[in-house]
Amino acid sequence: MSTLSAPTEKFLRASTPARWFAYSVIFTLPLAGTANANDGVLLFGYGAKAMGMGGASVALPQDSVASANNPAGMAKVGNRVDMDVTYVRESIETNVGSNRYSDMVNIFVPTGGYNHVVDEDFTWGVSMFGQGVMLNYKEPVFGTKSMMSNLQQTVIAPTLTWQIAPGHFLGISPRFAYQKFEFAGMEHLGYASPGADKAYGAGFAVGYLGELNDRLNIGLAYASPIWFQKLDRYRDLIPDGRLNMPQIMSAGMAFHLTPSITLAADYQWIDWAREGTYGNRMTEGGRPGESDSPGFGWRNQRIARFGASWEVDHNWTVRAGASLATELVPASEATFAALAPLIQRDHYTVGATYSFDNGFELTGSYIVAPGATLNGKGPSAGVKVRAESDCVVNVGIGYKF
Repeated sequence: MSTLSAPTEKFLRASTPARWFAYSVIFTLPLAGTANANDGVLLFGYGAKAMGMGGASVALPQDSVASANNPAGMAKVGNRVDMDVTYVRESIETNVGSNRYSDMVNIFVPTGGYNHVVDEDFTWGVSMFGQGVMLNYKEPVFGTKSMMSNLQQTVIAPTLTWQIAPGHFLGISPRFAYQKFEFAGMEHLGYASPGADKAYGAGFAVGYLGELNDRLNIGLAYASPIWFQKLDRYRDLIPDGRLNMPQIMSAGMAFHLTPSITLAADYQWIDWAREGTYGNRMTEGGRPGESDSPGFGWRNQRIARFGASWEVDHNWTVRAGASLATELVPASEATFAALAPLIQRDHYTVGATYSFDNGFELTGSYIVAPGATLNGKGPSAGVKVRAESDCVVNVGIGYKF
């Protein structure tokens, strides 16, 4: 017997693309959000086409994952469904004094979206995206157990857009999130290993997209923090027992240089420092679990993204881009960076889409992220962390209906 409500069953039977997206979410939800990314725990871009342009997307929506970047962008992607996956192969090395520890991480990060045009003024849809970090040294580093960390966060973002004036669109998107967290191997620093725990959270995002003329688009977006429940097993370990996602502000522009060549640029600010677990320094004086207890010591990030696309012909579009970010982890916080070695800041990308005549699109991107080394200073003296990306690729499929 089906457990779905009658309206839901009717919706899924009536819409093959919607059914495809819903089933895809069900099967990929357990995988989402395990990324060794470098804009904190976030990927530098969301959506297969945006990945090929260095993440530049705030004023240039190209698929139904657009709500992750700017909710208003869903107004311009039409009727479509999309799924993509990013594969990351990352080598991590941590030195503590004369001891060396390493891990090779292999991760698949799915995203997806569905969008429906109601009429010339309204659209509705949903985007799904993930973020997090995962590693396991498989031996003790700062404790008695094998040192590991696993943060998985999955966000579902239903989105409504409204054309408030010709060529000017607003988007609003409540965001609902699931989180799973576990770390171990920090016993010698005063942190026992309580095991895995989960929490649910919510927030919202709003955006604007404006077509100023036939060549220039601008975009603005704001995402609130995602406020999570307390992780019960970690309420006496991490600040306030919570791992909230920070607020994000974004602005972008896209310029159609010719009918086939488009240039895009974004600026983004991520407020890591306000969220205690991410922003508190390792030397904060509070007891574990209090609001002023030690955290990862991350700084706020400012990110510039640039991209270009060239529609070669009816079938082929090629892209290139770059994402350049400010420092996230200072040298004084290298000790806890061993749990989350998110120190690679820059990404360079190339990508292409092949559009079939039946509405399907196949997109691929290759990403280069130069390796980075963090040499600990002050309270982290004697700790060195290095991260090197061996392979980062993205493959996506879309369908316009």
